Amino acid sequence: MKNESGRVVARGWSETSHEEALVNAKARLNRILDYLRSDKPLDDYQYVFDHVICEEVIDRIFDDEDGEAAVISRNAYGALVMNTPRLMFIDIDLPNPRLGLVGRIKSWFSGSTDTVSPEQRTLDEIRRWQAAHDQYTLRVYRTRAGFRLLVVNWCFDGPDEAAMRIMDELKCDRLYRRLCLAQQCFRARLSPKPWRVNAGQPPAQFPFASESLERQFRDWLDRYTRLAAAFSVCHYVETLGRESPHDRVIALIEHHDALCRGTRPLA
Repeated sequence: MKNESGRVVARGWSETSHEEALVNAKARLNRILDYLRSDKPLDDYQYVFDHVICEEVIDRIFDDEDGEAAVISRNAYGALVMNTPRLMFIDIDLPNPRLGLVGRIKSWFSGSTDTVSPEQRTLDEIRRWQAAHDQYTLRVYRTRAGFRLLVVNWCFDGPDEAAMRIMDELKCDRLYRRLCLAQQCFRARLSPKPWRVNAGQPPAQFPFASESLERQFRDWLDRYTRLAAAFSVCHYVETLGRESPHDRVIALIEHHDALCRGTRPLA
């Protein structure tokens, strides 16, 4: 379907039939068009109406108790992502440290002498929260944009009410919270964003419309993978809390830490 701004594409899915997939595609198209007509912010669009992930599955992580514990997929811009209902990931972005001219003038006239960095202030807030909620053990990681927290002593069953409350109290990214709730799982990026490693955007997205586009993507992926190997997604900072990791999430933590690399420059 086309309008003055271009083409709107909606994909359907089904585990049973092509006909059911077509019905889902038409329903999603109508939701997308209704959203676009509403003049709501476009930055929410992908999370609100395109939250059914259509990503290439790279790996599956199983355990001996009840099967699949997580899926490793490749997202729309080529990065690896862990998807799991068990291990809660919490992404916290730092406030913009750039005060600008107006902000500096206000700080001069207010006599403010606050020299604590946004990074340290946010880390102090995380520590205070954990001290007040010591039933949770947090593994804390530094990301390029802020912090990533893993709640390691619990095995969740998706983002339930308690999980969403924790995310809200820790000021987790709003769109990430909505995405977790819509998909009923937690997600953590495991490889760098391609534009941060000078790989650019991928030339095509899965599912590929043609063999030619898939070849172009695979060529891009080879270059991205080589460049990404020199970078980390996050660095381990500390563990807050006394409880040991839950047995059913230990393997997920190990996969996360191995793929995020840990000691190279952040990207």
